[in-house]
Amino acid sequence: MKILLLGSNGMLGKTIYKKLTSLETEVSTVARSNADYCFDLTDDARLESCIKEERPAVVINAAAIVDIEFCEKNPGLAYQINTRIPGVLADICKRKNIYLVHISTDHYYCGDGSRKHKETDPVTLVNEYARTKYLGEQLILAHKDSLILRTNIIGFKGDKKKTFIEWAITELENKSKLNLFTDFHTSSIHTIDFADILVDLLKVHPAGVFNLASSDVKSKRDFIIGLSNLLFNREPIYTETSVRNIDGTKRAESLGLDTSKIENLLGYKMPGFEETLESIKKVFLERKQN
Repeated sequence: MKILLLGSNGMLGKTIYKKLTSLETEVSTVARSNADYCFDLTDDARLESCIKEERPAVVINAAAIVDIEFCEKNPGLAYQINTRIPGVLADICKRKNIYLVHISTDHYYCGDGSRKHKETDPVTLVNEYARTKYLGEQLILAHKDSLILRTNIIGFKGDKKKTFIEWAITELENKSKLNLFTDFHTSSIHTIDFADILVDLLKVHPAGVFNLASSDVKSKRDFIIGLSNLLFNREPIYTETSVRNIDGTKRAESLGLDTSKIENLLGYKMPGFEETLESIKKVFLERKQN
């Protein structure tokens, strides 16, 4: 199976590439730099030419602008990347009979705490990030042989700009006092576990919208407390606060995802909270040794 991976330099893209190549899958990468094909993804002609040249069986789109404040300040660019590119990909893949996998978001739900949301639940679009990602989903669905994965990923990247996990671990190591949200809930899954499950999905070749996430929903406070206890055997120093206290763009905060649909498809349970923390710990220890 030949795969073309867009957004290969992102946190998830890097992990997917590493997993697929470890299985000796033929993978070509697309990004602005440090990829097999380096170009601006908004160049429709270059994108189609790349797909025509590679003739992949699968296109995986992990490219997106995920910075909520940036999307709010730059709605045109957010639309170009999060909405229009998925639409162009759907059109190309439909014409060329290519299976399309699109990585989406969980930023669609508000006001119901730790509830687990099904793929069919109504969405609430509170900012440009949510709007552009959801519109991208709708354009992807014009191609029947496509898979949309709603998720909340966490993991390591090793860049100057720290990921959420890298930031949290640094703060916990330094025994910094943290402001932890009690009312911001997610079903966060480690990128490594996501990539493992994606491999199984490619074997099954499903279509439609699926939640690929942790089977548990936790507040950011409970997540950080669990992480601190597991990695450092101590409680973090923290003050409880609300996500509503964040200045700037309004954010969805009830991001729990119901994973029963994907579990029924694959025949096994998605990683829970404890499994996710253990997965993070494994990488944390490996990085400490290197």
